[in-house]
Amino acid sequence: MLAISGRVVTMDSTNAVLPHHVLYVDGGTIRAVRPVGQPPPPGFEAVTVVPSGGTIFPGLIELHNHLPYDVLSLWKVPKPYGNRDQWSGPGNPDYRRLITGPMQVLGAQPDATAAVVRYSEMRCLLGGTTTSQGITLAKSSSIVTHFRGLVRNVERTDDVLLPPALTHIADVEASQRDKFLKRLSGKKKLILHLAEGVDGPAAQHFASLKGDDGTWAITSNLIGIHCVALTEPDFTILAGHGGSMVWSPLSNFLLYGKTADVGAALRQKVPMALGSDWAPSGSKNLLGELKVARLTAAATNLPLTSADLVAMVTKTPAVMLGWGSQVGTLATGYRADLVVVAGTSADPYQVLLDATEADLRLVMIEGTPRVGVPALLLPLGVAAAGTEAIQVGGQPRLLNLVEAVADVSVARVSMSQATQLLTAALHDLPTSAKVSKLSRLPRGQVRLAVEGLVDNRKSSRPHLPYQGHVTGPNFRTAQEPRLLVRPIPKRTSLKGLALAAAAPLALPALALDPVTAVDNPGYYDQLSTETNLPGNLKAALLALRPA
Repeated sequence: MLAISGRVVTMDSTNAVLPHHVLYVDGGTIRAVRPVGQPPPPGFEAVTVVPSGGTIFPGLIELHNHLPYDVLSLWKVPKPYGNRDQWSGPGNPDYRRLITGPMQVLGAQPDATAAVVRYSEMRCLLGGTTTSQGITLAKSSSIVTHFRGLVRNVERTDDVLLPPALTHIADVEASQRDKFLKRLSGKKKLILHLAEGVDGPAAQHFASLKGDDGTWAITSNLIGIHCVALTEPDFTILAGHGGSMVWSPLSNFLLYGKTADVGAALRQKVPMALGSDWAPSGSKNLLGELKVARLTAAATNLPLTSADLVAMVTKTPAVMLGWGSQVGTLATGYRADLVVVAGTSADPYQVLLDATEADLRLVMIEGTPRVGVPALLLPLGVAAAGTEAIQVGGQPRLLNLVEAVADVSVARVSMSQATQLLTAALHDLPTSAKVSKLSRLPRGQVRLAVEGLVDNRKSSRPHLPYQGHVTGPNFRTAQEPRLLVRPIPKRTSLKGLALAAAAPLALPALALDPVTAVDNPGYYDQLSTETNLPGNLKAALLALRPA
């Protein structure tokens, strides 16, 4: 049982903002929200109210992020592309050298896998994200599970009140329109890439959802990611069938030079959430993506208020998932997922939109404080002996990594250990892998299910037939070379590992991307070189560079 006070931004149906209120939490659930000075609810008489020193928001919910790749730095995109298949295909060696190749090496090493999971989850938490897409693991080339950790995973909730969503569908459903519709007509939400790009083939991804009988393979279960190629008539169809979307503006600009027609989506009342996509071509977390969305809205006169933007990372994605009665709002009966941002003087919504990771005083998931300033974490009952100290923007923070039901392999890894191991592993990439075909993973050894390492015949980007032709590749071809990484014996470091294989792919030594944007000046340096980013947006983002 705990109680914490501050200005409470409820994100309820009226967007009520409650100054000087107390959240009373028991068993991971908010039991009451009362003004400071009022008597506590029954059972809380002996519970000390801890002043937060800030504004309290619901925990941030992200419906699109390829988490394992968040150990990598921003990719310098060489030119604007028409659709996703152009930049991610075998004809782009830089993509393989800088993104998929390094991840195949890391993903095949047990120690590195645990470190990637720890590091990626902390990147979420330090940016206020309490729910995200999952990190997928495999024990063979065809058996895929989802990591159980600290951040709530939309693909594996283990909670009947939070039904899980799907982000990958079987090959037959990804390539046959009627089977795709059957899947959409089930009980689970599908969070899938849709019309990712600006050209004709990207638009055909959406057109392929229309059947010969004129019906559309769209239901309220479809959550489309990106939707850059959609026009206003397309959004009318999407909204009319109950579909929704995830907007990732920075990634869209970096890869395609433009983003989705959000004005059209808003006019058609398409529910919309924000997603930072991934580190190679996106924001570092939802705090960054909120800033890009705000700048884009101002530059294009979108009718989005500050409260609307905050809703896109709180209550709106919760409703899209079917979780609207459980998370995304701070009210009695909801899960105690919350973020405390320093300060209570400015406009309450702008406090979050302006925040960096250094401004977050506390991140809590279901009543458990996970990250915060020592002055909050310890009074809220976190044992000092179970915490790890780090610096964020030059300020002390404590990490509470203790979780009884988390995967054991990751539970053993501290943040400092993960940082050290990944720094060495990325530095040693040139000596860690060469190209070969991958047959099967060693029995019983857990690996990251990343692109090119594990093929379980499922797709996050269904390419249905359009006018008799499939609108793109659903899966990697058998002929494409893959990285083969042999298991490392116990007590053998990654450094100096040399693997024999034919047709070597030269991987460069890479630097581990800092876990927060506020401690990552190189991120802004790289943004300044991105040629596809509109000039006004680039200048505005560079002005946010931490001092």
